Amino acid sequence: MADGLDGAHRVPPWARWCGWVAVAAAMPTVVWRVVVGAGASLGTPEHWRQVQRLPGSGTGYVVSLSVIQVCAALLTFVLIRPGADRIPQWSPLAPGRRLSRRVVVGSSAAGVCALTVLCIASVANWAKVDPFAGAEMTGWAWLCIASYAAALVWPPALAAATVGYARTRRVPVP
Repeated sequence: MADGLDGAHRVPPWARWCGWVAVAAAMPTVVWRVVVGAGASLGTPEHWRQVQRLPGSGTGYVVSLSVIQVCAALLTFVLIRPGADRIPQWSPLAPGRRLSRRVVVGSSAAGVCALTVLCIASVANWAKVDPFAGAEMTGWAWLCIASYAAALVWPPALAAATVGYARTRRVPVP
């Protein structure tokens, strides 16, 4: 490219902002899950923690799920960080080569679709997974709801960042 800038350099500020919002929106549920998995009750009923085996064998599941979620959220940086859409130099396969626009945008769009389905399913089934279901609404219960509600912002913010990236990569680059 003549100006020497990667697509992420030219991503409009609103798209970069949306990318950061997408990453941030994913994090409250991660923190909630890991803290409860590590043994802090955060007001959750003892019976619920026993059923979920937290702490205990259920901790591996919530930590694994959280690691996957963090990794998925961090992939947003491919859309908004300079050079992040290039294959690392240490890679034996095409080091330094830029990923095609179709691969980046297609992968991100697939992520938006998957996240949207997961969010809809989570909202539809909240009563089945809510640790406070049927209990009195305490501050902890509201914090839990807020942590998971924040994740509802993830798909639209990721979609906006994807659009911003796609618009900057309309012209083929070497």
